[in-house]
Amino acid sequence: MQSAKRENSITRGIDILKSLSEGTDRVTDLAKQHGLSKSTTHRILKSLENTSIVRRDPITRRYYVGPLMLDLASRPIVSHQGLTLSAFEEMRRLRDLTQETVVLHIRIGLERVCLEELPSFQALRYTAGKGFIAPVYTGSAGKILLSELNDAELDLLLRNIKCTKIGPNTITDQEVLKEEIRKARVQGYAVSFSERVPGSASISVPVKSYVCPVALSVLGPESRFGACVMMDHLKEIKESSVRISQQLYGGIK
Repeated sequence: MQSAKRENSITRGIDILKSLSEGTDRVTDLAKQHGLSKSTTHRILKSLENTSIVRRDPITRRYYVGPLMLDLASRPIVSHQGLTLSAFEEMRRLRDLTQETVVLHIRIGLERVCLEELPSFQALRYTAGKGFIAPVYTGSAGKILLSELNDAELDLLLRNIKCTKIGPNTITDQEVLKEEIRKARVQGYAVSFSERVPGSASISVPVKSYVCPVALSVLGPESRFGACVMMDHLKEIKESSVRISQQLYGGIK
């Protein structure tokens, strides 16, 4: 009984946090939105405030998302641990199948961040490193992350980016980049060759239904991991992305 009550309180707290993030910030409005009494709503908010998850403005008496949530959100590797845990086994399976490095990326602003990486066991390999940050317009992962934006969002983002040359084949023409992104939307995958690192090759697919765009990538030296080899593994890579999505939501698509 006590466990059920605690679980119910946690669920209510999460629901209230979601409402706060959407702009509902008065006790009366929160109580009405969730079918709770004002006293119950105030008690939940007070508990969240005591742990710095929410903050109350002493003048307006409105509640806001607190510094703890903002701190967690500013550390992507910490705040997206659920994603990396859900993806880990599939990433390991792909690494063993392809014999190449497998990487998980998300987009944060104008950059892409490596949340998790399982390096190839081969002597000659390409790795980025967990926590590595790169411009979002580079590589197959960047194309996939950008392909999850609608056209208006993409145009807005690209207006704030200057595509500078990083590797031999970095795409610096935004119209060419847009065409690559449109192609990725249709195909459900993107590839790159020496866009960031000379001699490197990668293929990426999206992981759907997460709170932000996610790219699952396999990368290696082009001399070993060329276009034909990529296509041989594409079906398995796509199936892994579907299983990661299902794992995130307990098997629910």
